[in-house]
Amino acid sequence: MGYRKTHTFFICPLSLVYLIGFICLGFVGLSVPIAAQTMTESVSPIKSSNVTVSSNVIPTEAFTKCLSPFLKDDSIAMERFGHLFDQGPTLMATSKLLNERQQYLSESGKFTIHYVTNGIDTVPSMDDNEDGIPDFVEWAAEAADSSYQLQINELGYPDPIPAGASYDIYLKDLSSYGAYGLTNTSRSGIFACGANSTSTCIYSENDFAGFPPNNHPENQAKGALQVTIAHEFKHAIQYIQNNWQGETDQWAEMDATLMEEVVYDNVNDYYNYIDDFSTDLFTQAHRSLIPGSYEDVTFALYFHETIGADFWPLSWELIAEDPQITFLQAAQQVLETKNRSWKPTLLKAYAFHYASGNNSIYPSFGFEESAFYPDPFITNTLTEFAIDLGGSVPDPILDAQVEGKITGDLSRMSSRYYEFIVDDAPGSFVRIHSVVDDAAITVGVLTYLNDGTHLYEPLNNESTVGSWVEYRLNSNWEDVQKLGIIVTNTNEQVNGYFELVLSDYTLGEDIVVQQNYPNPASDRTTIELMLPSRTDLSIDIFDLLGRHTLTVFRGRANAGLQQYSINLSDLSAGTYIYRISSANQVSSKLMTVIR
Repeated sequence: MGYRKTHTFFICPLSLVYLIGFICLGFVGLSVPIAAQTMTESVSPIKSSNVTVSSNVIPTEAFTKCLSPFLKDDSIAMERFGHLFDQGPTLMATSKLLNERQQYLSESGKFTIHYVTNGIDTVPSMDDNEDGIPDFVEWAAEAADSSYQLQINELGYPDPIPAGASYDIYLKDLSSYGAYGLTNTSRSGIFACGANSTSTCIYSENDFAGFPPNNHPENQAKGALQVTIAHEFKHAIQYIQNNWQGETDQWAEMDATLMEEVVYDNVNDYYNYIDDFSTDLFTQAHRSLIPGSYEDVTFALYFHETIGADFWPLSWELIAEDPQITFLQAAQQVLETKNRSWKPTLLKAYAFHYASGNNSIYPSFGFEESAFYPDPFITNTLTEFAIDLGGSVPDPILDAQVEGKITGDLSRMSSRYYEFIVDDAPGSFVRIHSVVDDAAITVGVLTYLNDGTHLYEPLNNESTVGSWVEYRLNSNWEDVQKLGIIVTNTNEQVNGYFELVLSDYTLGEDIVVQQNYPNPASDRTTIELMLPSRTDLSIDIFDLLGRHTLTVFRGRANAGLQQYSINLSDLSAGTYIYRISSANQVSSKLMTVIR
């Protein structure tokens, strides 16, 4: 499907291109170069009385995952497989013809599973229910029906299966290609679709022995089969929406991989492709996201989890309507219909990736499965901040600053993660100065506090181009375990540059008590305090006769801006006193309740 980021391939002599003329359009190669890295686990073989299936482990990087991109583009196919094209006739001779395959119709009647029980493409013979149909074939049919139910009936994608037709799925040995599956349009060749009335067909690996592991609770081969069919069926949907053409097709693998997680959340085969893999947003976030592929699936997952399950179906509706629209333009237009802005949304998406692995703080922030995701790559960790900068800092001072300073460049649509850890912190607050060369660059701060709580604050950089701008955070350094700093370039066209200086500021020694709002109030009102340090605090309400009527808060309060919402339903109309008490200060103000 379209152009993708090829992870492992050999460059072949161009003379081999001519061999394609002797092999049909659907034929793309025979075996995959094996990467030096090896795995310690793999999908176990399924026992079969008719065939011995090897459990040799194939390195994750050797897997193409989906062969669809190579079927479409001959030049990419040659890069990946061309050096072995001369073995094509041998493989074609050992492969069963379409009319020699047995067929099994899924329960819905919408899918026909084609399989064989002898030869290189044989499926495992296990048949637990003894109905004469191999379990693997029934699993494939169930996976197809489940994929249809969720993608078509629930998410609302258009149906690639004409009324009254069934969709063909072929089970075939794809291990020599290092592939899980493929979606094809060709009516001839070793990946032919036959003479059905659908525009595409699916081929899936026939046993998944030796493939990368997954988390399926019962059978890893079953899990690999399930996500493969969910993935490939999404390619079939894409074909009827963009004909596998245009810029949007370059994002097809990311989009299809999302369906693996959406349809089969418990399998997690995509975990194999998000850790130190090409442009994944955890360890390779500094590389441009464009265009998204397998490893960028969590980018798509962010929108699915936080914006809504209808986000990508709506985006693909725009793609189907306008062949000239780009993938990210479609996403931005849908975001606007939901009253969301692109820049802070994209920044938060990268912040979710920072808050993963050992940084996971779900459910307060981040992905649902963030604890199982990779640790983010930290570009740099700072341990000293700038001191003695004063209340107002001139640009020349910031330009010349060395301590507490971060400088860096960003590729288009990329991000860098930094951490700031200070052991000996003063009793003052966090301050950040920033300067950028493009308003598309934005900064977010995820504060990890010593009490186990967390704060996420996006910084507004709309008008910071070329000049330093100060941001004051409501966190006291002495309460901070560490700061996670996410710097993101949301520009889709050009790279950018940024500088940050981290320092401190003070609030003085007294608690600042603001007038409650609204005032007067009938149902609820809010009291705001600015605390110079973490302290024991109590907030109480008294009537004008000095009688205690309500306790709003009593406990340990963090430094910085604190807001306390008060339910007034138990108070009669009248004037009351709210009193704020700490170890060193007592302050009071009046408020009015109306009915």
